Amino acid sequence: MRRGVPVFGVWLLGLGLSACLAPPYETGPAAEIAASAQTFQQSVNGRSLHWVEVGPATSLPVLMLHGTPGRWQAWGDYLNAPALAGLRRIAIDRPGFGNSAAGGVETSLQRQADWLANLYADRGPLLVVGHSLGGSLALRLLRDHPELVRGVVLVAASLDPAAEAPRWFNRVAQWPPVRWLLPEPLARANAEVIALQHELRALWADWTPDATPVVLIQGMEDRLVWPQTADFAEARWPSQTLQVQRLEQAGHFVLWDQPDIVIEAIVQLAMAR
Repeated sequence: MRRGVPVFGVWLLGLGLSACLAPPYETGPAAEIAASAQTFQQSVNGRSLHWVEVGPATSLPVLMLHGTPGRWQAWGDYLNAPALAGLRRIAIDRPGFGNSAAGGVETSLQRQADWLANLYADRGPLLVVGHSLGGSLALRLLRDHPELVRGVVLVAASLDPAAEAPRWFNRVAQWPPVRWLLPEPLARANAEVIALQHELRALWADWTPDATPVVLIQGMEDRLVWPQTADFAEARWPSQTLQVQRLEQAGHFVLWDQPDIVIEAIVQLAMAR
């Protein structure tokens, strides 16, 4: 019986994060995902970070942050979207994932935001788009480096500390025998999930969002980020700066299932000023 619990925990954890572990997008090299993509690898504070870029070099930069686990290819539809062709789209492998895997996962949103700020200090202001935990990071970047952010699109983003407590199978997955059984991307994702509630509490401590425009897209059938997250956001933001789109019959996969809605939000903020 005891031997069955860890295996069951691994199964549940894999089920809970299968959206990103078995992603609904192509995961090939840059040339196969976006023919015109340029690839970059740069060291920032001792961490080697990888990203790709497409679009006119002098146009508005759009920084796209994937969830956990994940990699830059999550944004393939957006790198190829004709409606975004006039924007410089930047899709990064977050620390610990993809070609930024060396050095392991970094659970601190503050440190990740600082690395992004160092990396793109001369590129701002940026339009930032974040999916799931990538949305949490987008807000940390806005909080700590507001001069770099001109607008934010949050897609199924983890925002509410009360809704992001680790589940029992996340804790089971921390046990050494279970951790050994997990694929490395899943183990790293679980480490981020375990730390997320604490990170979100730190994000919201003594911070009220400013006038930077934000669009939040929330699927009402999302089982990974609860739909009540939209209510939390509305209670936190000034009504004139936050636009919430509640999508019926949409889940955590809205980034890939309904890309036109996300693309429209990006275009809207790109044209805002």
